[in-house]
Amino acid sequence: MTPAISIDVGTAPSGALARISAAINRRPKRVLGVLKVENEYVGYVHGDRFEVWERRQRAIHAVGTVKSRAGGSHIEVRFVIPARTRILVVLFFALYAVVAWGLAVRSEDAVTAQELVAAVGGAVALGLIFVLAGVRQRSDLRRFVERLFGDVPRI
Repeated sequence: MTPAISIDVGTAPSGALARISAAINRRPKRVLGVLKVENEYVGYVHGDRFEVWERRQRAIHAVGTVKSRAGGSHIEVRFVIPARTRILVVLFFALYAVVAWGLAVRSEDAVTAQELVAAVGGAVALGLIFVLAGVRQRSDLRRFVERLFGDVPRI
């Protein structure tokens, strides 16, 4: 699978991993000590690998590796949907289908085309909401990684 982000930076792999480790698992800035004004990224760094996600929007994770190369490091990041998220989405849509079917057959008549269109339209709307949230999460994670290495010389 091709990486979503591939960066060659002029720092040693240990320095790149230390930069990632220092940027995650920190309390975000807050207004008046209560309102969150920036995303809070959490995750882990282990060996030459790391995984990062936003604490409250954990459907998409950035999984990356840091490899040594002449003059610095090569960082590859890809975005993944964890198994837990996939299972929850399937269960959510299965529950939606059961509820929609139950509402449709509640009447004594057969299921009408109008009820079927409403159920399918609702499922499409929910799917669109999930897809747009995933796109936003990928964008936020991409920005986080690029900002993290924005001041490091590229090689």
